Amino acid sequence: LRFFSDPRSTEALQRRPIRLSLGIISGQYLPKPDSSKDIVDPYISMEIYGIPSDVRKYRSKVVSNNGFNPQWNETFHFDLRCPEVAILRLCVKDFDKTSANDFIGEFSIPVTSIRPGYSQVRLNTGYARTLDPSASLLIRTAID
Repeated sequence: LRFFSDPRSTEALQRRPIRLSLGIISGQYLPKPDSSKDIVDPYISMEIYGIPSDVRKYRSKVVSNNGFNPQWNETFHFDLRCPEVAILRLCVKDFDKTSANDFIGEFSIPVTSIRPGYSQVRLNTGYARTLDPSASLLIRTAID
């Protein structure tokens, strides 16, 4: 795999891409942001970090007034030419019409560590923040 040692190599672009299908099914026990007194209006942004041809970003619909058990039931597809260096990041935010959207939690994983099927993933909130340990997302993945 020459393209790991030579960033100008086009070898990765000549490979047949794999398709990662990511189904966002639901969330559980999503907490309110520290600054919020309202009910959470969650949405999820999904990003692939990797070589430039693999970088993609999608966003789910907003589920109004439901942080307890929001349902999305949406599927997104990522075509990846170099999954060995790709990282999937799921970021849950609280939609706000009048100010910046508030960060709720995130989950990141190397694409090569993803196994097909259903998974319950716990959300991380970053350095020195606490979160209800049951805050999670139910996802479904497939790799073609």
